[in-house]
Amino acid sequence: MTYCTLNYRLPGAGWSLQFSEAALQTLLGHVQRSRVSKESVGQLFTRDLTVSPIVVELATVLTPTLATRTRVTFDTDGAMTEREAFFERGLHCIGLWHTHPEASPTPSIDDRLLARQHAVAARPQLAGLVFAIVGTAPPPAGLRVWVDDCIDLREALAQANHGTI
Repeated sequence: MTYCTLNYRLPGAGWSLQFSEAALQTLLGHVQRSRVSKESVGQLFTRDLTVSPIVVELATVLTPTLATRTRVTFDTDGAMTEREAFFERGLHCIGLWHTHPEASPTPSIDDRLLARQHAVAARPQLAGLVFAIVGTAPPPAGLRVWVDDCIDLREALAQANHGTI
């Protein structure tokens, strides 16, 4: 099944999130399909923070400083440079993504710390940081999304999608 878009809603929020076809292609192109596949990591960008759904137009891939089957780290200065370059082109960084070698991924303790650190750093520009993990199962089970608002990491739920073909 090919996805044109995929939508998520955070319970209680007045907005939703939509991954564009281009962003999904990037994310799904990095699924860890074998036992020797290493984790990948990147950032999520949108053009407009004032609409609902907020559309993730672009998912980038960061060069890891360390990548193993179950762990990935990246250069935060390089990520900031990427954010600044895309901001000049009208795109806002709203979050991070990375892969896990499990079907339906869940955030590790390290993932939760990373999400919180970046959510705190994004204040006051963002009310919350989107944190997506790409697993090995097809979406939506294999693409899970959370939002960290500096208080809690809450899961956004996949919505029925009429954009699949």
